[in-house]
Amino acid sequence: MEIQTKQLLKYLIAPLLLVATVVWVANFQRQPDFLMHIDFLDVGQGDAIFIQTYLGNQILIDGGPSSAVLAELGESLPPMDRSLDMVILTHPDADHITGIVEVLRRYKVKKVLFTGVKVDTAADREFERLLEQNHTETIYAHQGQRVWLDQATVFDIYWPRSQPIEIIKTANDTSIIGKLSFGKVQILLTGDATSRVEDEILPLFNLDADLLKVGHHGSKSSTSAEWLKEVTPDYAAIQVGASNTYSHPTREVLDRLTSSGTRIFRTDLDGTIRFTSDGVTLKEID
Repeated sequence: MEIQTKQLLKYLIAPLLLVATVVWVANFQRQPDFLMHIDFLDVGQGDAIFIQTYLGNQILIDGGPSSAVLAELGESLPPMDRSLDMVILTHPDADHITGIVEVLRRYKVKKVLFTGVKVDTAADREFERLLEQNHTETIYAHQGQRVWLDQATVFDIYWPRSQPIEIIKTANDTSIIGKLSFGKVQILLTGDATSRVEDEILPLFNLDADLLKVGHHGSKSSTSAEWLKEVTPDYAAIQVGASNTYSHPTREVLDRLTSSGTRIFRTDLDGTIRFTSDGVTLKEID
């Protein structure tokens, strides 16, 4: 009788394990839903943006000022997923690169797009070391470049003009600025560039966008009235830390956005901000 019971359990358990495995795979494997997702991650006083294209490619733009990005990625990525198709570093200031270093230590990253600008910091040196150690494919960003994130999703780079590699003290105005496009939906990403760079770009490109990632965490030195007149965003995302010492976002920028009829989202008030698009419309996810 004992042998028969063991055999019965054997025959019952095997199918149950198979069903459990199928359910696990269905729930946790990366499953493209043919929508584009863009998450402005709540990482404190810094930028970190996660994109999943309509075919499931996964891109991280900047990493914030700490390892907080790892927990946020854990919410945006399927469990056990430890790979990214591309990382984009807009510029090497600490509030953008520190989290990228943590990601490079723990994730398999296929490609890194960055400017080549160097700052004399431990984080920047570690970033360079990890790229070399991991044999990561690197792409240097420059004006006029088009980067295909999948067959229908492109990132057009408007700034910087060239690929400066000298060590500099202030990297904000070397930030990668570009437009992410999927079908008719367009999102303008700005790094920490100031209005000086905005003025240079204004006559060169069609800046119209559905969503604007507000420059430099809402600093008054970015997001000029002239810039907003050309961008005409329906939505604005401001990545900023709660009770930060810089008084970001500034009242000047908030007033400019309000005057332009833009709906404002802030990570210090709203937490991680999530949008999705079918290529025709962009909508926020509550």
